[in-house]
Amino acid sequence: MEISRRAIINFGLLVLVNAMWSTQYAGFKAATEKMGPITLTAWTFLLATLVLLPFVGREKHPGLAPDAASQASTASTSRSRALLNRRNIIGFLILGVVAVAGSVFLAWGEKLSTASNGSLIALTVPIITAVLASFILSEKMTLVRWASLGIALGGVLILSNIDWRHLGLTSSTFLLGNILILLACTANSLYNVFCKEMLSRFTPLEVLICTYGLGLLLTLPLLIWVEPLSLASIHTYEPRTWVSVLGVSIFSFGLGMLLWAVVLTRIDVSQASVSIYLLPFFGVLLSALTLHEKITPTMVLGGLVTLAGTMLMTSLEGSSN
Repeated sequence: MEISRRAIINFGLLVLVNAMWSTQYAGFKAATEKMGPITLTAWTFLLATLVLLPFVGREKHPGLAPDAASQASTASTSRSRALLNRRNIIGFLILGVVAVAGSVFLAWGEKLSTASNGSLIALTVPIITAVLASFILSEKMTLVRWASLGIALGGVLILSNIDWRHLGLTSSTFLLGNILILLACTANSLYNVFCKEMLSRFTPLEVLICTYGLGLLLTLPLLIWVEPLSLASIHTYEPRTWVSVLGVSIFSFGLGMLLWAVVLTRIDVSQASVSIYLLPFFGVLLSALTLHEKITPTMVLGGLVTLAGTMLMTSLEGSSN
């Protein structure tokens, strides 16, 4: 079996993306000690936009006709890219709403549930994404793709070492938190699918900046009525809080999401989403580096199986679209 150079690049980008995303959960946990989930979402959208703005203008627009192409093709492309086009307005509104919902629900749910419950529920993201992509984008989930997803899922279950005896998925104590995390996973999947659709007409930076801008506007009423933001509350933020918010904004919402959007222009969203199973792998590595936790042979085996499943999904088949 020969793996193309393009497939290796895609796999490498997905590994890098998930390495950046792995900072999100610890960052959210630390930041919500001093700020609410809505406030945290607003700060991350604002700071991530500032991180991305310097890159604007350096991208090539998707679908733009070359000089030799007909004027009709260029005109058609311009119409499809018009921001005030009804289809585009609806698309960006959906992205803004689900981006806010996903961030708020995740931060809120993590406060009300346990790490084990959150880790297990997060495993639904690639599966939900594959189903939604099949219906909305008409992506084909072949037997090979389902097998690859299953291999990656098996690897992450080995790696995570979840304590099945003490899970409280239906416990009344954690039920609300678990539901919120599941809603966050669904919103995440919806974002990935609609992001892929918008990337056929807009660049990754355009999609992200418009999404974050709309998301920030949507959080403003919530900051007024639900989580009033004041200078007094900002003064209570500790250096640790700002470091956490900056880390999430730069690496997870900023550069990580930019690279993710770039990958979505190259392969199907159902192919890319299986790489999310690499997050626990990087979580284990971070714990070993920062907390000096021991890496067991079982964890190594789980990590290798997860990597194999991700590699198979991104390399055995090309994009179905």
